[in-house]
Amino acid sequence: MDKEYFLELEEKTITYVHIKTEKGYVTEFVVKLLSAFEGEWHEILRYDSGHGCPHKDILNTDGKVIRKIWYDFLDNRQALTMAITDIKDNFEFYKERYQKWLKEH
Repeated sequence: MDKEYFLELEEKTITYVHIKTEKGYVTEFVVKLLSAFEGEWHEILRYDSGHGCPHKDILNTDGKVIRKIWYDFLDNRQALTMAITDIKDNFEFYKERYQKWLKEH
């Protein structure tokens, strides 16, 4: 079963969540932090369950992964909860860092 939704964190900053479950277990997930700068949406960071292990991708202003952090000690449900909590608690930091990178780019 697939579930997809958005959480508005502030104006022009949202979290996109996609969860795939099977028999009550989270089999796949994606959680993205997205923000609009000068009318254009940017993916700032992403948590997902790809490559067989939950991880966080930090993206540069070209949308390329510049750092991958593995969470092999968490199952998908735990990593999904952590991802949503981390983005809710720290989106301002992630957004400010990304804005700084945009200015340098």
